[in-house]
Amino acid sequence: MGKDVALERIVNLTFAFLRAETQGRHYISADWVIKHVDGYAKNSAGQIRSDAAAHQLFKRDRAALDRAGVPIETIATGAQTLYRLRTEDYSLPEVTFTPEEATVLALAGQMGLGDELATFSRSGWTKIAASGVQRELTSTPRYTPVNDVNSIAARDFDAILAARAHRSAVTFDYYETSTSSPQQLIMDPWSIVSERDRVYLVGYDHDRQAPRCFRITKLSGIRRVALEADFVEPDANIDLQQLVKEQLRRGKLLVNAIIKVQPDKAQELTSRGERQPDGTLLLRDVDRDWLVRTLARYAPHARVLSPDDLITDVVSLLKQAAGVD
Repeated sequence: MGKDVALERIVNLTFAFLRAETQGRHYISADWVIKHVDGYAKNSAGQIRSDAAAHQLFKRDRAALDRAGVPIETIATGAQTLYRLRTEDYSLPEVTFTPEEATVLALAGQMGLGDELATFSRSGWTKIAASGVQRELTSTPRYTPVNDVNSIAARDFDAILAARAHRSAVTFDYYETSTSSPQQLIMDPWSIVSERDRVYLVGYDHDRQAPRCFRITKLSGIRRVALEADFVEPDANIDLQQLVKEQLRRGKLLVNAIIKVQPDKAQELTSRGERQPDGTLLLRDVDRDWLVRTLARYAPHARVLSPDDLITDVVSLLKQAAGVD
């Protein structure tokens, strides 16, 4: 898509008015705009405009701002005409959201950063969501865009968003593995939580009658469903991030470990670790089996310092690979 030169120029003009107000200049002249704001003195091809053409362009852009509801005040002095953005009429009032509204906006703002859902990020959802979350959802973890987000289909996201907004359930097919048969489940969706490069749908599982989470990439055909039962809301003090971690722990043995990695080696490990003052790395809540295999694969460039049982298992795996008893 080609660049919209007129729109870019008008946006630059608006920011020039705002900056003048914040810097105490308040009023600016047409000559100042032509000299300092891109798009007036020269056209998009770099050709210099005549003074009359530049002034006419400024007049046309002021009219466009007026039609858009941007209040520009005009003051005629003896020597020249000055212009000012009436910020007292331009600033929007503070927006507040209920927890339910803020949850929906947070989901929209977060998911809009994915590839298929990028339209949301261009529409301003992210700024609104951030405002609402800070004000209403202080107990809800902040989310970071991760790889799983890019795989969420827009229709699935729409179903989750609509269900959360209307306090209704969703149904979906859950695949425990890529080759397993699907299980059809029903859930009251609460939120979407990211944990270690993966994204999980968290809510109330009607089959288990308990809170549960599912990795979003293992779900398909997400759609709203009407139930006679009331929507189950999460307890006010529930930590959804911790809920996900606890469910993952039940499925795997998660450990903490101190490791040492040579410079520029084993990025798979260093990217997950917290650098310590002594140069070692602290890995928190990592899958023990994965860590043993990964340390063995990167040996001798990476080695574990603690705990001792992890050292024993890595050494044992290396001996097994070398055919040593």
